[in-house]
Amino acid sequence: MKHVFSVLSVTCVAFFTIFLSTTNVSCKKGDTGPKGDTGVANMIYSAWQDVSYTRQVPQPGDTIWSASISAPKLTKDVIDKGEIKVYINFGTPTSPDISPIPYFDGGVIINPDFEVGSINLISNVNAGTTTSAGNKYFQYRYILITGSVPARKDASYWNNYQQVAKDLGIKD
Repeated sequence: MKHVFSVLSVTCVAFFTIFLSTTNVSCKKGDTGPKGDTGVANMIYSAWQDVSYTRQVPQPGDTIWSASISAPKLTKDVIDKGEIKVYINFGTPTSPDISPIPYFDGGVIINPDFEVGSINLISNVNAGTTTSAGNKYFQYRYILITGSVPARKDASYWNNYQQVAKDLGIKD
């Protein structure tokens, strides 16, 4: 009986010692730090931009249209290791109809080409920004994501602009 009492008392003392040391002598929580910026680190997106296309005639009988979007933060490192996404809003700012570029539909082709500092667009139609009844159509936006952002998404993910904008915290 003495042996059972002795083992039981040692166990109880050990339990209460551990309990008290973890509840009463825990670390003090520090002060709250400053609020950080929202959004995804290492991601840059442009405002919706007006883009003007210029008619090119590479050979007699051929017509293509070209445009350039200034992208000062588009570096060689982003081109080599990151993601560059370009979108066109066929609708208006208040009633958007957004598609990813490259765009192929109904005989219309818009292809991007990337170089340090700019995004060049080639099309078989004049896909430049137009204004009708005070509304702008055919505006463009780009998203630059550096190679340090983990877990790239599969290609189909980037086709859903609304989901991309929501996930990356992009404001329209």
